[in-house]
Amino acid sequence: MKKNEALRFELLKELLYAQNGVTTKEMMKKFTISSKTFYRYKQKLNDDLNTVFLQRQVKIRKSKLFYKIELADSLTFSYVIDSMRLYYIKNSQIFSILAALLRRHYVSVESLAQDLSLSPSHVYSNLKRVKNLLSPFHLKISFAPTLYQTNIIGEEKNIRVLGFILFWIIFKGLEWPFEKTPLTYQTLPIAVEDERLSFSQKNRIRYFQNVTFWRILYRKEHLSLREEFMDYLRFFEQESPTFLFSKLDHIDFESIDVKSESYFFGFLSRFLVANIDSDEEKKNIAEHFINSELPIALLTSKILNKLLLAYNVKLTSDNYLKNYYLLIINLLYIRYVGVDFRRFLVNDSVESKAKWFSPNEDSYRSFVKESLVTEPLLKKYMKPGFISLMAKFFHSILKSAEKEAKLLIFIQHSPNNFIYDFVKNNLLIIFGDSTLDFTFDANEADIIISDSFELEQSNDRSFHFEHSHDPESWKALILFISGKIYALHNPKLEQ
Repeated sequence: MKKNEALRFELLKELLYAQNGVTTKEMMKKFTISSKTFYRYKQKLNDDLNTVFLQRQVKIRKSKLFYKIELADSLTFSYVIDSMRLYYIKNSQIFSILAALLRRHYVSVESLAQDLSLSPSHVYSNLKRVKNLLSPFHLKISFAPTLYQTNIIGEEKNIRVLGFILFWIIFKGLEWPFEKTPLTYQTLPIAVEDERLSFSQKNRIRYFQNVTFWRILYRKEHLSLREEFMDYLRFFEQESPTFLFSKLDHIDFESIDVKSESYFFGFLSRFLVANIDSDEEKKNIAEHFINSELPIALLTSKILNKLLLAYNVKLTSDNYLKNYYLLIINLLYIRYVGVDFRRFLVNDSVESKAKWFSPNEDSYRSFVKESLVTEPLLKKYMKPGFISLMAKFFHSILKSAEKEAKLLIFIQHSPNNFIYDFVKNNLLIIFGDSTLDFTFDANEADIIISDSFELEQSNDRSFHFEHSHDPESWKALILFISGKIYALHNPKLEQ
């Protein structure tokens, strides 16, 4: 986003979640701006809302000294937030340039500028920022005429990772961004078992499928994975197979390494989306690995046992297997994919909200450095971002426990595949195990905790949880759940 629009977006979220409204003075302090600047941003935000929601379904209201957002009954916080986020991103020149480079091939910067109706100087200036965005993926931009009809150059697996992440974090299921591929791709059965998947999970998988089809069928760019990587991926596919090509007709399969493509799609989906495999499948996959003699499988057992011993924590056998499953996915990603995309995801304007708030953060980082960075199989692949990732993951393992409860909660979070367990176990620590239970079916849940629109019909049972490591977000979530627990035990108060 542009800097000014990013601030308006943060202002929108503050107004949405302020139950009693906010004052000018509070917003001046929050964003370190003058009263004049606040009024200007508020008015611009109001104009933006009227542009996106043409029927004036979202309004900024003032009552005495307090400003609040008023929504139509048909809208939820999550839908408004995702819609405005997409609007601001699509307004940016960086988005326009990156989208154009992904969809077409340009022989020069001038031809790109002409296609986008921008001046060459603007394009040159923004290309530097686009190149910086692509650098975590080890991708470059080139306009050399001899290249194979693409301006984005790098390893195909890295381009796939970019495609999987980029289209989801921008469009979040609100739009179908693949205008040049057949519309039937929107309705194809998804390539993994989908009975337990939520609305946003299904959309994400469909995006991932379309990125894969686009690269294989239209760009003619194929993957062929190393045999040692395939040795690991077979365990996932034997237990929970990926049916990537089962509903596609007229494909020249002789030119495609079907196993590599399907296995990589399945693995990357598991890394980026939680709970694609059922609990039973996770445990079975983990047991297959544990009984194997594969080096990273043995290393996973070694590290997990070392972690539990170092922090004097015991897991039930089921939780041990499920955490083993998550750990080996992360280690395989670090070893064989290795794209550290955290810098691509973190918005500088909300950097503080992404910081780890555990008082034991330094301890977890030290454990990562002692147990992973020194391992011959991993040490040259352990980038700084992976140290941070694994510290957070180990924190989530140490909070794991098997619980039973009564209030049914659905949790879904986009950035990675282990925040589910982190949020779940934090809630159990706060509220105990006599009140909370968890489900993978958003429709049956009493509470939906998600950073994406889940097709919910009202705000009554949904909480838009964007920053999983922000203390203020946790305070709001705790208050929200506390109210539901109170209502659960005092049903007459809901009348």
